[in-house]
Amino acid sequence: MVKRTYKTEGIILKRNNLSEADKLLTVFTPGLGKITLLAKGIRKIRSRKAAHLELFNIVKLNIAKGRNLDIVTEAEMETAYRNLRSNIDRVAYAYRIVEIIDRLCAEGQEHLKIYSDLLSVLDKLNRAEVAKLAEIVDRFTLNLLWELGFLPREKYLSGDPLSKFLESVTERKLKSDKLLSRI
Repeated sequence: MVKRTYKTEGIILKRNNLSEADKLLTVFTPGLGKITLLAKGIRKIRSRKAAHLELFNIVKLNIAKGRNLDIVTEAEMETAYRNLRSNIDRVAYAYRIVEIIDRLCAEGQEHLKIYSDLLSVLDKLNRAEVAKLAEIVDRFTLNLLWELGFLPREKYLSGDPLSKFLESVTERKLKSDKLLSRI
């Protein structure tokens, strides 16, 4: 018998509008890696799931297998990082982190270490002094590049050279660069 539903925990990386009331979610999970899910009715005013499925939230999800996309049936927020959302600098750096994960990690590949590192860096961004945010994000990005094999472990980059290297790996400019240039 084939299971038609499953549960997982994950971090919301990206949200895209679909039709009048739905959204496509990109979620990074510990056991399934990066997955794309359909959240039906989330854009309706009375949606109970909408607040749980915001960017950077850690959520517990109940998911039903669909024909093309799996569908979020229930969502429960675990951590919201409210302090992170209260400062534009923190939001910009958090957005950079989730954008890099989305671009570099393949769909459906398990990355337990990267998931735990992502939890840790979001927690640091939520609590750290604003002056240390760039250093925290650079360190996370470097560890991610090492873990995924894009950069040898003995090579160390930071700041502009790291951004240029990321552009060469992803073969396009990061959207978060525009946001960070305004800070």
